[in-house]
Amino acid sequence: MDICTGQFNDSYFPIMDGVGMTAHSYARWINEKYGKSVVIAPKVKGYKDQGDLKVYRFKSFLLPGMNPYRVGLPLIDIKFKNKVKKIKFDILHAHCPFISGQLALKMSKNLGIPMVATFHTKYREDFKNVIGNEVLVDFLMKLTLDFYHSADHVWVPNNATGYTLKEYGYTGSFEVMPNGTDMKIPDKQKLIKYRKKGLELIRANPNDFVMLFVGQHRWEKNVRLIIDALYKLRAKNVDFIMVFVGEGYAAKEMKKLVRNYNLQDYVRFLGVITDRDELQKVFAASDLFVFPSIYDNSPLVIQEAAAFDKPSIVVKGSSSAEGIVDGVNGFLVDNDVHDLTKTINLLIKDPHAIQKAGSGARKSIYHPWETIVDDVYEKYIEVIKEYRQKQSGRLA
Repeated sequence: MDICTGQFNDSYFPIMDGVGMTAHSYARWINEKYGKSVVIAPKVKGYKDQGDLKVYRFKSFLLPGMNPYRVGLPLIDIKFKNKVKKIKFDILHAHCPFISGQLALKMSKNLGIPMVATFHTKYREDFKNVIGNEVLVDFLMKLTLDFYHSADHVWVPNNATGYTLKEYGYTGSFEVMPNGTDMKIPDKQKLIKYRKKGLELIRANPNDFVMLFVGQHRWEKNVRLIIDALYKLRAKNVDFIMVFVGEGYAAKEMKKLVRNYNLQDYVRFLGVITDRDELQKVFAASDLFVFPSIYDNSPLVIQEAAAFDKPSIVVKGSSSAEGIVDGVNGFLVDNDVHDLTKTINLLIKDPHAIQKAGSGARKSIYHPWETIVDDVYEKYIEVIKEYRQKQSGRLA
C-alpha cells in the first residue's frame, strides 16, 4: 500500500539537529520504499534545498536568543498554503508541538486524516532557559501537553523519553519508535581513507588521542563539563585533541572558556558540518565520543559514532544512557567533572577497553534508518486503518 506522508518540524537543513534528521530520514526512506513523503519546515534565508526530496518551506524569522532556530509563519504564507493544499496526504507526522506541529494538527482535522506526534525534546527545560518565568513556563507546558493529548498517536524514541513526557503531566498512552542513523558501517578500506582525511581536517596526527562532541553548542548539553574536564586533564599533563562540531548560542562563550583555560592547542571548533561525508571522516578520525548531556533524550550522534566503532561516554541515569552498559558498549560517568576526568584519563591509557566497547556499540546500538522506517511504515498503515474504521463507525 503506497501512502503519502507529511513530516513537520520547526528545524530542518541547514540546522543540523537530531529531530530534523529524524524528519528527514522518515521522509527519505518512505519515498524510496513506500510511496511519497514531503518535509514541511521553516525557510532559512539563503539556503536552497538539495536532492530529490520535496521540501515545502514557510516564511520564518530567527528565534531571539536561540540561534539558529526559527519561528515560522505558515498561516500568512499564501504561496506555501496554496502548494500544500494540492497534496493528498494519508497521514501527518509532527516532530514538534510548536508552529509546524500546530499546523499539522489543524491540517489533520481539516483533512480528516490521522496525525502522529513524536515527543523528542525536554521542552520544560527549554522554556525555563529562554523565559525563566515559572508561571509562563507552566502555561506553555499546558499548551504543549494539550497538543500531545490531541494527537491520534504519540511516539517516543525510548522509554526514558516517555517517562519524561509522563512526568510533565501527559496522561495518554505512548509507543516507542526508536531512532536510527543514516551512516553506514564503512568497510576497512573506506575507514582507512576516511580516517586519513579526517585527521587532516582536524589537524591531528595518527598517534593523537582524539575525542569528539557533535551537537548544538548549548550549555544544556553539558559542554562546560567537557571543557572543565579538559582543563583538569591538561593539569595532569595528559595530551589529547578535543573536537567540537556544531553551532549554537553558547559557541562564543565555549571558545572564550577554552582560551581562558589556555587549551587552544588542544581543542578544535569545526562549526557546523552539513556534508554527511565530511562528518563521517571526523568520526573515523576520533577515538572516543564524549556526550555527557542530561538534556537529550535519544541522541542520534551516539548511533553515528557506533557506526565507526566509537563508544560514547554518557552520564549515568540520563535518557542518553538508555541501552548503555558500562564497558560493554559505552562508558557511564557521574554528572561530575572529577569522574569524567578520571574516566577519560583511564581510557587514554587503555585502548583495548575503547576497542571492546566500540565493537559492542556497533553490535547493539547501531540501527540504520532504512530498517527503522520499515517499522514506521507498518505502524503508519495500522494508524491509518484504525482511523478510517473509527471514521466509518461515526458515519454509520
